[in-house]
Amino acid sequence: MTIFIILIFLFGGFGAFLFTNNQNPDVTITTVTTKANDTKTTEPKTDGILIFYSSTCPHCEKVKEFLKGDGAKLTIDVQMLKIDDPIKDKSNLALALGKIKECNLGDSWGVPLMYHNGKCIMGDVPVIDYLNQYKQK
Repeated sequence: MTIFIILIFLFGGFGAFLFTNNQNPDVTITTVTTKANDTKTTEPKTDGILIFYSSTCPHCEKVKEFLKGDGAKLTIDVQMLKIDDPIKDKSNLALALGKIKECNLGDSWGVPLMYHNGKCIMGDVPVIDYLNQYKQK
C-alpha cells in the first residue's frame, strides 16, 4: 500500500511539473467539432469561448449535446478542448491550467470548465446558461 501511495505521489508530482512549466505562448489547441472523431489543429481565438472537457464526464456531454443542437445559433465561436490524456492533450491541459490560474481557482475546479474574457464558469447548467446569451434571436 505504501509503495502505491509513493508511486501516485511521484507520478502526480511529475504530471504537475509537465503541465505547469509550459512557457510557450504559442499554444496549439485542438478544436473538437460536432462530428465524431473530426478534429483539426488551430490557433486559439482570443474573442471566442473555450470549454475544457473530459470524454468521461456526463456533465460535459450535456454541454456537447447543447452545442450540437444550438451551437449553429450562437453568435460567438466556441472551442471544445479535451483534457483527458496528459500526453495527447498536453497543450490543451497547459492552456486550461493557465486559465485556471488566471481565474484564481486554485485546486477548486472541474469540467466542464468554460473560459471567456477572463471569466471561468464550471458545470453544465452554468455553462449552458452563459452560452444562451449568445444565441441569435
